[in-house]
Amino acid sequence: MHASRPATWRRPWREAALWPIAFTVTLEAASLVAGEPRADSPERNWPCHQILVGRLSVAAVWSGPSIEGLAWRNDQAVADIVARFAARRTPLEDAERAIEDFAQSQGAGKTEKLVSVFAGLFETLNDERSQVIEGLLRFGAKQKELAEKIRAENALPREGPGKEPPRASRQDGETVAGDLEWDLRVFDERHQSLTYVCETPTLIEQRLFALARFIQRSLE
Repeated sequence: MHASRPATWRRPWREAALWPIAFTVTLEAASLVAGEPRADSPERNWPCHQILVGRLSVAAVWSGPSIEGLAWRNDQAVADIVARFAARRTPLEDAERAIEDFAQSQGAGKTEKLVSVFAGLFETLNDERSQVIEGLLRFGAKQKELAEKIRAENALPREGPGKEPPRASRQDGETVAGDLEWDLRVFDERHQSLTYVCETPTLIEQRLFALARFIQRSLE
């Protein structure tokens, strides 16, 4: 999140520093237009280079017994394990050992318990991944709107040769040029924050796949 602009904010950047950001905005806006999906497609606001994949299918990560209809939340021991393993603060190495120990402790009921654990992990991590994607789509829509606003602001001073940029209708006397600088700064801060966030859906998918592999191995 970027800080709110104070009322006394005035052109803190050197003008030359704005050109690389303005160029980035121009390229991004152009790419959005060139590859614009149809209006009803969620991909129109997707801000990442990675291909947008919606909710995962069970078959993509699991080849074990069916998980359909399993009420895993009704088993407190299973629910506790799901909450622990779904959290990325739990290292996968620890999760692998814990799954093996859990499987050995279940005796004849091992298969049912382990499949329930996977059902919980699949639902939990798939939901988490979907929430991240929805947030990225909202972010992309805002970034797209800001890019269009910047393009419009950048065009205003060029409407006539030798003309001064029109003044914004604000009591503090800020000009459109000042708005442009601020919007460029906000756009750049948002753009730089995308790298990690765009990797998050993939990281969640990789974690789910690894946990599924541990569980399937313990089923054998």
